[in-house]
Amino acid sequence: MIEKLRSFIEISDETSQWGPEIWQIIEPRADAILENFYTKTGAFDINVDLTPDTVERLIGKQKQHWRALFSSKFDEEYANSVRRLGIRHREINLDLAWYVLGYAALKVAFTEVIIDSPMPPIKKGRYIKALEKYVAFDMALALSTYGATVFD
Repeated sequence: MIEKLRSFIEISDETSQWGPEIWQIIEPRADAILENFYTKTGAFDINVDLTPDTVERLIGKQKQHWRALFSSKFDEEYANSVRRLGIRHREINLDLAWYVLGYAALKVAFTEVIIDSPMPPIKKGRYIKALEKYVAFDMALALSTYGATVFD
């Protein structure tokens, strides 16, 4: 399944090499992006359990997750970790609409970091295209747990 998804979204070996570079650009702003994300999430009362301690823990887990995605080998170990994350979101009854919009909000924030970076436009375009593929792949794996009772 992993190889089919990777092939479909066209994550090539070259695209895989860009992941760590993309994360190097995003990581310095990751805390601010995630703090803003959870502030916004709290304002919409999506999950009533977002205490300051919970948010701090979630920011750490989010950074760990995104770092893992952008350094991913797109193997079973990575896929299983994403599936566990999806299962956890399903267990807390996070509505799929909020899950998808959460991914989209973070993807937009990551894209803005790339756009604002001092690199040639052609490189920005390549990185944004790779970012789209990475996030779509990650989201597909996570969301696949919502209808599944066991892993494929």
